Amino acid sequence: MNFPKLEGWLERARRGLRGSIASPYREEGRAAAAQRKWHEAETAYRRHLELKPRDGQTWLRLANVLKDSGKYVEAEAVYAVACDKLPRSADAWLNRGHLAKIQGRVEDARNHYLRSFSLNGGSAAGREVRSLSEGASPQNFASSVVGSVDGMVGRTVSGWAIDPKRPDQSAKVQFLQNGVVIGEAITNLARADVLAAGFGNAKSGFRTSLGAAYKPDAGPVTVRLACSHKQLMNSPYQPSDQSSISRWLDRWVGVSPNKLSEVKLQHTAETHGVILSIVMPIYNPPVRWLKEAIESVISQTSGNWELICVDDASLGKEIPEVLERYAALDPRIKAIRLYENQGISKATNVGIEAAKGAYVAFMDHDDYLEPEAVFRMLEASRSRADLIYSDEVIVGEDLDDIIEIVARPAFSYDFYVSHPYFVHLVAVRVELARKVGGFDPTMAISMDVDFMLRVIEQAQAVAHVPVPLYRWRTHARSVGHVRQEAVMSSTREALKRHHDRMGVSAQVVNGKTFNTYRTDYHDDGGRVLAVIPTKNRLDLLKPCIDSILSAVGEEVDILVIDHESDEVDIKEFLASPPERVRVMPYSGEFNFSRMNNTATARYGRGYDFFLFLNNDVEAIEAGWLEHMRGICQRTDVGAVGALLLYGDDHIQHGGVVLGVGGPAEHVHKGEAYRLEEHINPGYISDLVSVRDYMAVTGACLMVRANVFRLVNGFDELLKIGFNDIDLCLRIREQGYKVLFDGHAVLYHHESATRSSSKQIAHPEDTALMSSRWADLLARGDPFFSPLFGRQAPACNVITEDIDILAPARLWRRRSPAKGRRPRPSLIKQPSPFF
Repeated sequence: MNFPKLEGWLERARRGLRGSIASPYREEGRAAAAQRKWHEAETAYRRHLELKPRDGQTWLRLANVLKDSGKYVEAEAVYAVACDKLPRSADAWLNRGHLAKIQGRVEDARNHYLRSFSLNGGSAAGREVRSLSEGASPQNFASSVVGSVDGMVGRTVSGWAIDPKRPDQSAKVQFLQNGVVIGEAITNLARADVLAAGFGNAKSGFRTSLGAAYKPDAGPVTVRLACSHKQLMNSPYQPSDQSSISRWLDRWVGVSPNKLSEVKLQHTAETHGVILSIVMPIYNPPVRWLKEAIESVISQTSGNWELICVDDASLGKEIPEVLERYAALDPRIKAIRLYENQGISKATNVGIEAAKGAYVAFMDHDDYLEPEAVFRMLEASRSRADLIYSDEVIVGEDLDDIIEIVARPAFSYDFYVSHPYFVHLVAVRVELARKVGGFDPTMAISMDVDFMLRVIEQAQAVAHVPVPLYRWRTHARSVGHVRQEAVMSSTREALKRHHDRMGVSAQVVNGKTFNTYRTDYHDDGGRVLAVIPTKNRLDLLKPCIDSILSAVGEEVDILVIDHESDEVDIKEFLASPPERVRVMPYSGEFNFSRMNNTATARYGRGYDFFLFLNNDVEAIEAGWLEHMRGICQRTDVGAVGALLLYGDDHIQHGGVVLGVGGPAEHVHKGEAYRLEEHINPGYISDLVSVRDYMAVTGACLMVRANVFRLVNGFDELLKIGFNDIDLCLRIREQGYKVLFDGHAVLYHHESATRSSSKQIAHPEDTALMSSRWADLLARGDPFFSPLFGRQAPACNVITEDIDILAPARLWRRRSPAKGRRPRPSLIKQPSPFF
C-alpha cells in the first residue's frame, strides 16, 4: 500500500524497535547495581552503551551508579547525557539535582529540581525546591516559581501557574510567538500534584488550544503570567519535531488531491463487499459540530459506508434542514426524522433497524471520525469478529484541542467490568446488535455500557484496532461531567444485571475512582497453602507471616521453605513456628522453581489454591486474599497476581508486559501510588481494576492447584528469573486467564533476601526465556499498546509513531483445558495468545 508519509515512519519505527532489544550487559549491570557492586555495574553499563548508545535509561542508571560510588565529576557528565536523551524524564532531573546538592552546587541543584518538578509535579522535587529556597526572601522565591509548561500536543498547551500577589485566585497566562500574543488562558483545572508540593492553589492548572494562530514552523512559544510577564518554567517552549502525535495529526498535510483520490480508490477496493452502517442519534447539537461530524464521515478513505442520522425531534428547523441537504448531496446519508423526542436509546434502535450494512457503528452527533476509520473497522471485520473497538482521541470543544490519545489493550473482559475502558469507536455485527435487543429504552444513562455487556455475553470474537480512529468531544455539558453519581449508579446496576444473566454470584460496588467498579465474587472458601522460601532475614519473614495470619481465616496455612538459614534468631523462630505455619528444610543451590515444586508436591495435597509469596511481602489490609481467591475460583481463571508497593509507597508491580526492556517488565514500576489523600488510578484506571495480563509476578501469585499441576508447575531450568512469567504463559496456553487484581495491595521489599549475593543475576534464565518464547516476544504484548514502544521502563506513554496499519489484536472465546495433556515444559513454538 502506498500511503502518504507512512512508509518512512514505519521504517523508522522498525529501526527503533530493533535498536531497543536489550544486550546481556544491561541485565548484568542491573544485577551488579542491586548488589552494590559499583565497579561491575559501571563496566557492564558502559559495555551496553557501546552497543546501544541511544538507550537513555541506561545512561541514567550509569549516572546513578557513578553517583552512588562517589565518582561525582563523572556522574555529572553522564547525567548531562541522560538528561539530553531523556529531556522529559523527571527522574533524571531529580537525580541530577541530588548530585548537585551533594556537591554543594545549590543553584544548580535547585534548577534541576525545578525542572523535575515542572515535568510531573513530583512532591519529592517540590519539597527540595522549597527546602533550597528557604533562605531566599519570599518575594524572590515566589517570583522564581510561578508555574510550568507541561507540554504541547498538536496545538494544545497545558501546564500550571500561580500569581504570587494573588496565590488563592486564578491566574491569567499569555502565549506569544515571535513577540505576538497568540492566546490566553485562565487557570481553572485541579492540580493535586502542584498543591501537594506546596505550590499554587487547588485549581492552578490550565489547558488551551492555540488554534490556527500557532504556527509550528514559526519558533518556540513564550508562556508568561499576564500580570507580571514573568515566564513559566520550560518557557520558551519548543515542541519536539519528533513528536509522534504531531506527526500523526499532520499526516494528511500537503497530500495532493490526486494522491488522496488514489488512497480512497484503494481503500474502497480493499473493503469491497461489506458496508459499515454508522448510526448517529441527533438532538439539538450545535450546527457547526453536527456539520463537522457528518463531513468527517463523507471524508472517509473507504467509501463503503452509510450514515443513518436519526433526528430525535430536534427543536426548530435548522437541524432537519441541515440533514436534508446532506442526504440530497450523498445517497449514502439517510435522514430519519422522529416527531416526538424518544431519547438516545430509542433513536439509536431506530438506526440499528434501518441499517443495511454487515456491521453497525455508533457515533455521537458532535464527534469526529478519523479519515481511516471505516477502512480499518471493515478491514478488522475480515476476522469475523462480533465486536470491534479502536483507540480514540479525547478533545475539547475544538477538535484540534487534543487532550489525550487513549491507547487501549487487547480485549479483557475483566477490565471492562472493572472499568468500561472502551467507548469509541465501536462496531457490532448487525445481527448480534439486533439479537440482544439494541439499547435499553428505559435507560437514560450508561445505556451504551449495558448494550455492550449484552453483546460481550454473546460475542465469540472481539477485535481491537490499536489506532485512534475517533475524536470524542468532552465539554462542560457532557453527561459524564455533570451527572457522575448517576453514571456510577446506572453502570453498577447494569453490571449486576449482567452477572445475573451469566448466572454468576457476585456483588458489585463502587471502585476507588470515578467509573470504576469492584466485583466481589462469592467466595466459597477453599484451602490455601501459602508457600514462602527464605534464607535468614527474620526481620522480613516474621512481618510477612504475621500480616498473613492476621488478615486471613483458618483455611490458610503457611509453609516456609528454609534454605539453609544459619542465623540464630530465625533458627529459633522456625524451630517453634506459630500455629498454622510449617517448615520445610531445603539444601543445595538456590532454585526458586525446584523449591516451590518440591513444597507443593510434598505438602500440597488437599489444598485448592497455592499462594506463592516472597518472604519480603507484607499484607496491608484485610480482604486481599479473599478477593484474589474469589477471582481464582472461576473456572476460566488459572492465576491471579496482586498490586505490590515498595515501602515508600511507590509501585513495584502492577502487571507484567512482554518484550519491554528484555523478555518482560513490570508496568508502572517506580511510579508513586499515593499522593496525599489520592491514589494513582493508573492508565485508564488499570491500577484500580482487575484485568488480563500475559503474566504477573510470582512475588504474590495465587494459582489454582489443579491448574498448577496441569502445567507441571514451575520449570526448574529457570532457577531464578522469569520462572513466574513462564508459568503464567503456560497457564494461558491451556486456555486459562492470568489476571491482575488491583484490589489486593501489599508491600514488597523487592529481592531484599538475595541482594547481597550473586543469586539475583540470571543471564542464563534470560537467554532461555528469550529463546523459548521468541515468537511471542516478537509479536508484541497484546495487553500493552504498540504505541508505548519497547524501551524500559514499561510506561503508558506514547513514544512510537502511530501506524494506521497496525494489525488488529483478536480475542476468540475458548474453554479452558479439561483433561488436556500438558505440553512439555520446553516449548519452541507457543500457540497464539488468544
